[in-house]
Amino acid sequence: MNYLSKLYELGSLPVIRAGATQKMAVGSTSAQSPAVGASVVRLLSTVDCHIVFGPTPVADTTCLFLPASTPEYFACYPTDLVAAIADSASGSLYITPAVAV
Repeated sequence: MNYLSKLYELGSLPVIRAGATQKMAVGSTSAQSPAVGASVVRLLSTVDCHIVFGPTPVADTTCLFLPASTPEYFACYPTDLVAAIADSASGSLYITPAVAV
């Protein structure tokens, strides 16, 4: 077994098997995604934004900051929605669920 395979087996690499990506508009008001459908998701925004997870989330500028063009991985419940609001400019948020290998 090579080094990278061993790290993956131990859960030390931030890798996922990507499911179907959802694209969501991010603007000056909070927007919600459909349920993420996984317990780990990768988020990538084209603009600086603020995000929050939950059953009925509403994002505002006090929520977690997600910088533009920086993919982040989050643990959540499959039934969670993601809400996002732009920090200044409008853009898109890409939500990619991890699927079973």
